[in-house]
Amino acid sequence: MNYHTRVTRLTISPPGEPIFSDQTIHIEIEDEATGEYVKISQQCDHRDAQEQSVCINPDEWPAVKDAVESLLMTIAEWNATTKTK
Repeated sequence: MNYHTRVTRLTISPPGEPIFSDQTIHIEIEDEATGEYVKISQQCDHRDAQEQSVCINPDEWPAVKDAVESLLMTIAEWNATTKTK
């Protein structure tokens, strides 16, 4: 029998932070028998709180990506104008 290895989760953390840190972001492929989608999650800083997540299917990604990039550009423009004053 042949097995395949597939990466289904990426973890992003600031340097020195453990993977369970409230600053760590997990991006993973999920599938609940309705098709695959990407889940982005982050643990809250309270022990009893559940992780917070956003689920994005492949069809939604272009619009979500464009919206995020637009807002990031707005932040950059705002920071550039406020720092020059």
